[in-house]
Amino acid sequence: MDKHNSCINSLAVIQYIEDMEPGRLSELFEDFGQELEGISDPKAFLSDMNNWVSSNVMIQLYDRARKISGDDDAAYKIGFNSVLRQRLGYIQRIIIYAFGNPEMGIKHTQKVNDYFNKTKRIELLSSSRNNAVIRLIWSKDIPLSPDFCLMNKGIYQAIPTIWGLPPSCLEETRCFFRGDDYCEYHLRWETRNKFKDFYHMMLTPLKVFKDSRRELERDKEILREKYNQIHQLNKDLQQKVNQLTTINECSAAILSTLRLEELLELILKRLLKIAHLDRAGIFLFDEAKNSLILIHAVGVEPDIFSDLKGYQIPLDKKDNIIARTAREKRSVLIKDVGAMSLNFQNPLLMKLKPKAFILVPMIVRGRLVGIMLGDNQNDQNFVAEIDKDFLTSFANQIAMALENANLYRRLEDSERKYRDIVENVNEGIWILDEKGVINFSNCHLKKMLGYKHLTNRSVYNLVNKEGKKILLRILMENKRGKTAKEEVILHCKSNEPVNVLISSVPIMTDDRYSGCLAMLTDLTEKKYLENQLLQSQKLESIGTMASGIAHDFNNILTGVLGYTNLLKLKIGQDSEIGRYADIIEQSSLRAAELVAKLLAFSRGSRSEESSVSAVNEIVQETIELMKSSLPKNIEIRISLQENLPFINCNSTQVQQAILNICLNALDAMPDGGSLSLATSEVEYKEALALCPDFTDHSDRYVCISISDTGTGMESEVRDRIFDPFFTTKEVGKGSGLGLPMAYGIVKSSKGCIQIESERGQGSTFKVFFPAWDSVTKSAEEPLKSQKLGGSETILVVDDEEVVRDLAREVLSVYGYSVLLAQDGLEALNVYSAFEHDVDLVLLNICMPRMGGKETYEKLKEINSNIKVLFCSGHNPDNEICGASIINDPNCVGKPFKIGELVGKVQQVLNHKNANN
Repeated sequence: MDKHNSCINSLAVIQYIEDMEPGRLSELFEDFGQELEGISDPKAFLSDMNNWVSSNVMIQLYDRARKISGDDDAAYKIGFNSVLRQRLGYIQRIIIYAFGNPEMGIKHTQKVNDYFNKTKRIELLSSSRNNAVIRLIWSKDIPLSPDFCLMNKGIYQAIPTIWGLPPSCLEETRCFFRGDDYCEYHLRWETRNKFKDFYHMMLTPLKVFKDSRRELERDKEILREKYNQIHQLNKDLQQKVNQLTTINECSAAILSTLRLEELLELILKRLLKIAHLDRAGIFLFDEAKNSLILIHAVGVEPDIFSDLKGYQIPLDKKDNIIARTAREKRSVLIKDVGAMSLNFQNPLLMKLKPKAFILVPMIVRGRLVGIMLGDNQNDQNFVAEIDKDFLTSFANQIAMALENANLYRRLEDSERKYRDIVENVNEGIWILDEKGVINFSNCHLKKMLGYKHLTNRSVYNLVNKEGKKILLRILMENKRGKTAKEEVILHCKSNEPVNVLISSVPIMTDDRYSGCLAMLTDLTEKKYLENQLLQSQKLESIGTMASGIAHDFNNILTGVLGYTNLLKLKIGQDSEIGRYADIIEQSSLRAAELVAKLLAFSRGSRSEESSVSAVNEIVQETIELMKSSLPKNIEIRISLQENLPFINCNSTQVQQAILNICLNALDAMPDGGSLSLATSEVEYKEALALCPDFTDHSDRYVCISISDTGTGMESEVRDRIFDPFFTTKEVGKGSGLGLPMAYGIVKSSKGCIQIESERGQGSTFKVFFPAWDSVTKSAEEPLKSQKLGGSETILVVDDEEVVRDLAREVLSVYGYSVLLAQDGLEALNVYSAFEHDVDLVLLNICMPRMGGKETYEKLKEINSNIKVLFCSGHNPDNEICGASIINDPNCVGKPFKIGELVGKVQQVLNHKNANN
């Protein structure tokens, strides 16, 4: 706030009230607001003409003077009396008396005015020996009141009294406070004769000199006192500056150093220099132990501090001054330890022997952090009371340092914990800025994509055109403040595609999108498993269809093959018709073999029992089968590891699988090339790395490697090569079942096929089988040579009429009596009627109304010792028809030869407890 009034004006107000109402003088100084806030003696301040105040203070003084005196013209009288009673300052008096008469004084009134106020400008319009016209032009941007005008009227009317003349007559023709632009005074005064004027001019300077000298002596003493005060204030200020500098240095240290021991050492040493302390230490409050613990000190001999470090003081220890300071959270200053009733057996007092000490609690947000202790080994120049505020501030700085160090440690622990989570989670994580540039990526993501560094790389460089559209959709959703989740294909450093699921959330800073955080789940294995499941489902669908077709084929072939055999028995081998019958028989057997392969493909089934087989023998037999049909421009290379473990498989089917793969390789080399077959033993980890979808977990595996130098395959073809009916050959040149059949055979043996192929670089098929250490022989003994036929009665149960009739014809030829039933229900009725006559039941497994399995159970209820020979044209793995029954030794498969059927019948009849 600007100050436009010298306190010579406020002094005139004070002197007026002292004259009029001395008992109410204090009312004049009750409240001046912020301007005089902090001034201990307002009267002294307002009485010193060297001080200046604002017009607001003067307005309040005039107003209070009017209220105290009860006189509306108080301001006028204040101005008049200040001149009349010669209460002007010595500078005013010197200037005015020097002019010698009212005319000269008024002429120079502007000069006098400038020394003591800046509220107006004075213009002298005219003057003579006994009159003058002056104009007061008030500042319009300064707060004013009519009292300013009244006081000036009083002053100008009283000016002639300075020279012993009567007051002047004053007429105000214009007034600023009544709406005019300025105030205009017309003054007239009396004059003396020239002799009196001369006499007065001679005596007045002497009087002025004496008065001014007294005032100068008084001001000199005031100046001396003020100088001493300023000097002391300067010393105090310098000390405060040093203290503030120390606190600032400590603050800087707190920001730059977060290691606690180093930080406390630095801060406490600085404290010793500035606070006149010999030693200082820190007790830290341990909430868990509810105790104060000495953690650091400076100025103490190392061996002494070594004994005291870790010294604990329970917070609730009542007779301990340090604990009490902590509980009350108030500083304690002990200037003379010897004069205090302290426990001198205390280890701190015994070892440190302080003469005086100070305890300052360290507080952060109202919470106790610890106690700062400082002492002096002398009893002189110890901490002054004024320094307690500084030490409190300093202690709080240390408290903040301790808090920051603790927060930093906890932040480090938290950062380490969450970084471990982020870096070890089995998901890729990235943080992008608003432009899609990677600011952070975890180790898993870098490993997933094959990069050492991903920071500052645009995510758009990791995708193709289609992937860029997906990423843009994700980031646009994030920019709208929404989460997004989509699948996309990223390209790793080797340009291999990686299927990932991106789950992205926006990062908002002050409600503004600043980037996003996303988790990237590697879907490559999931996609692979999905493809495997899809492949399995395709095979299952084809297998279900194939199994049904095979069943019908087998029933048809049973009739064709059976009646052909009967035909041959009737006509003999030498006739032309016999030759035709041989052709029909061979064709039927080939058809049956084809159906068996179809069943093997359909569900990975086995047309024969598995056995322990030697891989090298299977490979060599396969090569022998191929040699006769190999083109001359194909070279075969063989590398067979000796002493390989055996494998448990159907050797015929494995041979068929290898043959199918080899034939596929030959088709890939129309212009010739080399076909390589190799066998080897591999460990589980090596096999799993090459073929991760193993269902069997053996320690060792046998690998059959089949490589060609043909055209190779693109990835799209490679991914579909085991799909049923998928082929790249021309129509009519391939069924698309060769490799799917090989796949089904290998899977049924708990094996796996792995393909390596690139366009123009040939192909390698690696077939893995679990190793089998023990060799076992088939439990089934071959049928002994014996005469076929008998006289027993056989009940034939089959839903196919042609099969029933064929069985009757065949068995009748060999001497058996035959009863027929078309399903299980009829079979039960027939058997119940002829129970004692029926020696064996030839029972088809899959039939309408009542199947073979249920019929068998019902027959056993009638006769627990019943003998049954099962018959089936289904897949041995068919659960609906009963896989356990189909695989039973007392089961004959369709189609069958006459000798096979009769031999099985005779074997079951001759075997005791055949079905028990």
